[in-house]
Amino acid sequence: MKFLVEAFDKKTEMLVFDIELPADCDERVKEIMGWTVDPQGWEGYDLSAAQLVEFEKITEKKLDLCAYDFQLTANG
Repeated sequence: MKFLVEAFDKKTEMLVFDIELPADCDERVKEIMGWTVDPQGWEGYDLSAAQLVEFEKITEKKLDLCAYDFQLTANG
C-alpha cells in the first residue's frame, strides 16, 4: 500500500503538497491510525495533531497544523 500525507490550504482547500511515506512503514501507519483492518486503497483520513506528530517522526519533516489541513491517503 502506498501512503501519502497530503497538506491542503485551509482557505482554498487545494492540495499544496504531499509526502510519500516509506514503503516499509505499513504496520506503523496502521498503529498510528488505530486500524484493525487493512485499508481498501482509495480512502482519505483526516489527521489529528497527535497523529501528525507520529508522521513527523516517520518522515523527518515538520508538518504545520496551523497552516494546513492534513489527510492520510491510502493508495492501492
